Amino acid sequence: MTSQSNAMQSIIHTAIEREVAAHALYGNAAKMTDNLHTKDLLLEMAAQKLGHRLKLEALLKGQTLSLLNAHQQKQVVDLKITDYLVEEPLGPDSDLQTILIVAGKRERSSFEFYSSMARIASDAETKELFEYLANEELTHKRRVETMYDELVYQDN
Repeated sequence: MTSQSNAMQSIIHTAIEREVAAHALYGNAAKMTDNLHTKDLLLEMAAQKLGHRLKLEALLKGQTLSLLNAHQQKQVVDLKITDYLVEEPLGPDSDLQTILIVAGKRERSSFEFYSSMARIASDAETKELFEYLANEELTHKRRVETMYDELVYQDN
């Protein structure tokens, strides 16, 4: 196994750890909110994080992945709403606004991570997976920020 292959495997392991952490974050955040719409979104995002993890694990096992689809090719507009908001740690008293800010920032970080990994991927399949995941993260960020706009901005 080459050192480049070892490096890519290490990156994929890091990506898996990020997905596991995000799954836990969204699962825990869902328990903190009474807003059913937000709870549903957070649980759906947690489930998607599990799906991302499974795709990354399949890549590690050498399984061929065919992920390029019409959804991935769509250009996602980044609303950038949470980019400039101050993030506070989540806790049992976290309000909806805090939860959505944390989620938006988390999705931005994941988007940036996967975009960077796609640029350095050593083979087409790995690059395709990272591009797919980057687009998924930006889609999640857009959903979180749309909800923020609807539920937080509208209340002000």
